[in-house]
Amino acid sequence: MRVNYKGLDSLSNVAIVSDFDGTITDIDTNDLIYFTFGGQPSYEIEKLIAQGKLGVKEGALQHFKRIHLTEQEFLSFIFQNARLDEGFKDFCKLLSEKGIPLIVVSGGYVNTISSFFEKEGIDSTNIKIYANRLKFNGRHIEAVFFDESDECESGLGPCGNCKLRRLRELKAQYQTIIFIGDGTTDRCAAREADIVFAKGRLRDYCAAQGVPYVPFDSFHDIIHFLQYFLTICK
Repeated sequence: MRVNYKGLDSLSNVAIVSDFDGTITDIDTNDLIYFTFGGQPSYEIEKLIAQGKLGVKEGALQHFKRIHLTEQEFLSFIFQNARLDEGFKDFCKLLSEKGIPLIVVSGGYVNTISSFFEKEGIDSTNIKIYANRLKFNGRHIEAVFFDESDECESGLGPCGNCKLRRLRELKAQYQTIIFIGDGTTDRCAAREADIVFAKGRLRDYCAAQGVPYVPFDSFHDIIHFLQYFLTICK
């Protein structure tokens, strides 16, 4: 189901909220680490999560019990294998020029997100990041989660950083929330957002569940959407 966005008559008091892994990047950096360094048990953990038999938060805790990397090794491997969406830098530039806030809400880790932005030369000064965090002690990794509460309304199990909760908090501050995502944990946010840009598993979910969405392949598609509204709303 495609979204009817004629009701959006301006881009004032709008916030754009984006997932990170597989949305801003070409692959999920968490899966990259889990599957490369966690061995077959990591595949079994992710299978249980997909089946709804294990929560994302508990899955992460189990992954890092068997993954041993220094922070430098961790980040270097991600930098070598993950790529930024081809339109993301232009997207950030447009938002900065128009004064539209960008907020990253991720079930991943702020270590990865902030370091990746720095590596790519993206000024994240005005990008608010809500994400979990990894604490490194030598080659021991501990996941520290954004949310203290394990409450979950979605049935996916607690993920450490509830996207549904974050969007509800942001809707109290902004008139319109545009959400961009691709994966399983983005389902909660998709149901709460005013406009959804979806690809990958999120696009499949929205289509199957009748959740209105705009399909996209890269951030260039979203730039075209924003430029259209900036033109007609003058």
